[in-house]
Amino acid sequence: MKTSVLVPAVLVSVGLMVGQAFAFTCPVLQKQANESIAKAEAAAEKVTDEREKARAMTLIAMAKDFVQQSVADHKEAGAKKDAQLHYNAEAKAKAAKALVDMVK
Repeated sequence: MKTSVLVPAVLVSVGLMVGQAFAFTCPVLQKQANESIAKAEAAAEKVTDEREKARAMTLIAMAKDFVQQSVADHKEAGAKKDAQLHYNAEAKAKAAKALVDMVK
């Protein structure tokens, strides 16, 4: 009888801990995007072809805009306790990183 109560309780506890570990990762993704932006800016400075340099700087500008939107969504999500805004913030941070990864 005790094990039939104990086992589900342990499983629920572990499930809750794992759920917290995979909680919203907006700040981590935003940090990664900002680091990639810095690397892309350094790489763009070394480009000699004006057309390619303009392309790179446009991608970097778009990525910076996505990160700013991500930060705003994350702050709003915290204030409103809205998971969808966290998802949007994460998606925008990932999109920003993907954009600047094309610059390299």
